Amino acid sequence: MSKWKKLEASTNPKWDYKMDEEITGTLVSIETEVGPNSSNLYTLKKADGSLISVWGTTLLDNRFNKAEIGSEVKIVYLGEAKSEKTGRTYHNFDFFLAEGDSVEKDSVD
Repeated sequence: MSKWKKLEASTNPKWDYKMDEEITGTLVSIETEVGPNSSNLYTLKKADGSLISVWGTTLLDNRFNKAEIGSEVKIVYLGEAKSEKTGRTYHNFDFFLAEGDSVEKDSVD
C-alpha cells in the first residue's frame, strides 16, 4: 500500500451566481492552482451545514485575500460591469465580511 494519496479538486457543488445571486457561509478552505486555468477555489460552509465552492476571479481573489479560514462571508453578484481602465467586461460582486472577521492586510485593490 502506498503512503501517497492523490488530492483532487473539490467535488462540492459550485456556486452558480447567475442562478442564486447571493451566498453566505464560513470560509473553510482555499485551494490554489485548480483546474486548467490554475484558479483559486474557495469552499464555504453554509448555515445548513452543506459545503459549496466558489471559483475565484480577480475581484473575488482580491476580496478573499482579506479573509481568513473561519471568516463569515457574504457574496452578492451584481451582474456584468465594464472596467473604466481597460474597457473589458467582467462579473462584478459585492463582498462582505462579518464584523470582527476582517484581516488587516495591505490593500490589493
